[in-house]
Amino acid sequence: MAFFTADLFIPLALTSVRGISATLAGIVLTAGIIGWTAGAYAPARLLKWGMTKGGIARLGAILVIAGLTVIGAVILTTVPVPVPVAAVGWIIAGLGAGLGFTINSIAVLDDAAGTVGRASSQMELGNQAGIAIGTGLAGALVATMGATAAGLSGVLVVAGAGVVLALLASTRFAETHPPLTPPER
Repeated sequence: MAFFTADLFIPLALTSVRGISATLAGIVLTAGIIGWTAGAYAPARLLKWGMTKGGIARLGAILVIAGLTVIGAVILTTVPVPVPVAAVGWIIAGLGAGLGFTINSIAVLDDAAGTVGRASSQMELGNQAGIAIGTGLAGALVATMGATAAGLSGVLVVAGAGVVLALLASTRFAETHPPLTPPER
């Protein structure tokens, strides 16, 4: 939820507050997708290296927080932070979102209780509801306050609240430790 909420407003923030072109704002969005793709591939390796599903989910949430912080610094500070820093921040956030979404799917598909169908539908409903609620709240803030630094900082607060919820939810993962195996080369 947090990544998508912020992702939808980044072009508006970069063009309205920072005054950059839509093309450069699109490059920042593309960077986030590159990060997401890398993050989607990482959980399998991290699990093989002995990291728990909950640990991977927490790592993903922390990376999203880091990326939101960087994007916030680029958009909201009075100190001129170079726009390419926004792309780096959004790669980090995308990496975290890719980790989080993928490890949630892995956890559901590994359900030993045989309730994969129910669990996957609940996960998907939660994902979509979170995105809709986060985006709706963020959109209401921007509609009320305008595409200003104040309105767009509200977007980051809503996204940040979503990450805090993800961190809390990550404590619910079963913490089984797989045997350590050396990384594949």
